[in-house]
Amino acid sequence: MNDAGLPLKPKSVVDVLGEVKPHDGSSWEPNNFAEWEARERLQAFLRVWSQQTDDERKMRSLYAKMIFSLICVEIAFAFLLMLLIGAEVLRFDVTLLKVLFPSVLAQVFGLGYLVTRYLFGKQLSLPISEIPQRKKSSRSS
Repeated sequence: MNDAGLPLKPKSVVDVLGEVKPHDGSSWEPNNFAEWEARERLQAFLRVWSQQTDDERKMRSLYAKMIFSLICVEIAFAFLLMLLIGAEVLRFDVTLLKVLFPSVLAQVFGLGYLVTRYLFGKQLSLPISEIPQRKKSSRSS
C-alpha cells in the first residue's frame, strides 16, 4: 500500500491472475464445434492478412527502390550532360538546355510526389476493424 492507503498497481497480469496453465479453468477452451471453427477461421484470416501486408510492404519497397534508382540515373545523366557541355565536348543550343533541365526537375519532383502520395500515402488493404462482419445464416436463428 502507498501513503494514500491505495493498493499498488500490479506490474503484470501474472501478479493478479497467476500463471495460466492448460486445463486449469483460466484458459479458454471451445464449448462446441462452432466456437472452435470460428476461432480457426479467425486465426486463418489473421495469418493470411499478415502475409498480405508483408507482401504489400515488400512490393512497396521494391517499387520505391526502382523509382529512386530511376531518379538517380536521370539526375546523373543530366549532370554528366552539363559537365560535357561545360568542358565543350558537346555543343547544344541554349534554348535546348532551358527546356531540358526544368523538365528533368519537374519529372524528378513528379515521381517523388507520386511515390510519397500513392505508394506510401494510404494502406492498400482494409484494417481488421473495417472488415464487415458476415451476417449469421438464417439457420442459427
